[in-house]
Amino acid sequence: MTGVGDPRRLAALAETGLLEGSSEAAFDRVTRLVAEVLHVPVALFTLVTDDRQVFKSSVGVGNVRSTPLSHSFCKHVVESGAPLEVVDARVHPKVRDNPAIEDFGIVSYLGMPLTTSDGERLGALCAIDHEPRQWTGRDQGVLEDLAGAAMAEVELRRANRAVAAAAAELHFAATHDTLTHLGNRRALLDDLGQLLADGRAATFALFDLHGMRGYNDQHGHPAGDALLAKLGGRLESLLVGHGHVYRLGGVQLCALLDAGSQDIVELARVATADRTSGVRCRAVTVDLPREGGSVASVLRLADSRLAGYSHVATAGR
Repeated sequence: MTGVGDPRRLAALAETGLLEGSSEAAFDRVTRLVAEVLHVPVALFTLVTDDRQVFKSSVGVGNVRSTPLSHSFCKHVVESGAPLEVVDARVHPKVRDNPAIEDFGIVSYLGMPLTTSDGERLGALCAIDHEPRQWTGRDQGVLEDLAGAAMAEVELRRANRAVAAAAAELHFAATHDTLTHLGNRRALLDDLGQLLADGRAATFALFDLHGMRGYNDQHGHPAGDALLAKLGGRLESLLVGHGHVYRLGGVQLCALLDAGSQDIVELARVATADRTSGVRCRAVTVDLPREGGSVASVLRLADSRLAGYSHVATAGR
């Protein structure tokens, strides 16, 4: 017997997303069919949490959307994993003390478990009458079929979410650097190309981490990788809200920022330098689209400015 508070069951229920939002047409059709085919005044698509039962769809209970477990017949279906047939709740040993008998007029009840393909019980699809009723084999068959149809919809949504999540992971892997988790060169080229095509004013900033080779030679490449990832994360946090940061390649990072971001670029350059390791940061900017009309021209101009920056810095020592 599975308790309603079983962590795996509750996790499976939360993963479906069914507890979020209000009723939905797909499940409303199911409860309407239960009421019409079985000729009952109340039909419920019930999800059972650890402290209440939630009516994802309902017929015949007005605006009631949930009740405490003290009023739940469906919790017994979840616990047993088997259909529950109650001819007269007032004398049934399992539910005769349930306050829903008096509060909601529940007298007869037929509930069918809503079970995932993994065997986790989410709740129950049930038919309720206000009079004693001897449920037939046909009644049970209809309810079982409709519960299966409802769960087919749930499983389809689950599969769609899994596909979407896998697609998102693949897209992230294709557009992000594995070391720094910043956007990679491919993402930069795509975003820069789109920005130029749109003709929007922006700033391209190129950051060069000078001294990383010496740090790698002294401390080893794993330590160097860790430092590069740390500095990339620092740069991204400094520029949050101003644009997007990428790893162009090697020890070069870059960013696509709002127009006129030269001041924030200089602040980021100073803050990204790491005194402890001796790594310095050099930065140059290109105004878009005024100074570069293509991806290649923007990158060439940034490289030439970085070379000039390095020459000036060397001459000044």
